[in-house]
Amino acid sequence: MPLFVCAGCSMRIERSMEAYWRNKGKLLCSTCRDRQEMPKKTPDDDRSKGSSGFRVNSNKNGRQQWE
Repeated sequence: MPLFVCAGCSMRIERSMEAYWRNKGKLLCSTCRDRQEMPKKTPDDDRSKGSSGFRVNSNKNGRQQWE
């Protein structure tokens, strides 16, 4: 397999010619690909949409209790 240059960090990576043509010459190393696929985290990401922020815990009697 030939060596190519990562489009993100310029590291030399080994990829197939098929991958090169499939990605139109824009190849990424695994680290750069992971960074690209990871969603950008914002301060509002801690709460999921529609969540009131409460969670359910079980008390000693096995009944659910809201915190």
